[in-house]
Amino acid sequence: MKTLSRHLAENFPADYKTRVEPQEDGCLVVRVGYPLNGTEATRVMSGRHVQNGLLVETILEDMRNELARVQ
Repeated sequence: MKTLSRHLAENFPADYKTRVEPQEDGCLVVRVGYPLNGTEATRVMSGRHVQNGLLVETILEDMRNELARVQ
């Protein structure tokens, strides 16, 4: 199973700014920013989401599409 950080690295090139922020309730806040135009996409994932590779890929694809729409 890939880590969430690995998924981020594979889905977003180096010009994107990616962060995973663990929360006290066990959820993870995932932030993907595109500094060139100042946009950011944010999602909250639970541990169950992260265990499902297909769901993670779908969420990251959604974030990539959101950032592309803004550009």
